[in-house]
Amino acid sequence: MRLEGKVAVITGAGSGFGEGIATRFAAEGARVVVVYVNAAAAQATADALIAIGAAAIPCAADVSDPVA
Repeated sequence: MRLEGKVAVITGAGSGFGEGIATRFAAEGARVVVVYVNAAAAQATADALIAIGAAAIPCAADVSDPVA
């Protein structure tokens, strides 16, 4: 587990490539912050990671908006 003890903040992790990256990082032992503009999708990805024994927390955020 190459990422054991590390925390990864993955933007776009609610679907597609970001979700795949979050899953891979979790499989490598990272604790994952699942960041996505849609809160329900972030929660779903975090729940899926938790279901496989990973540590994950969802975070709804629009990282393209510097004011938000």
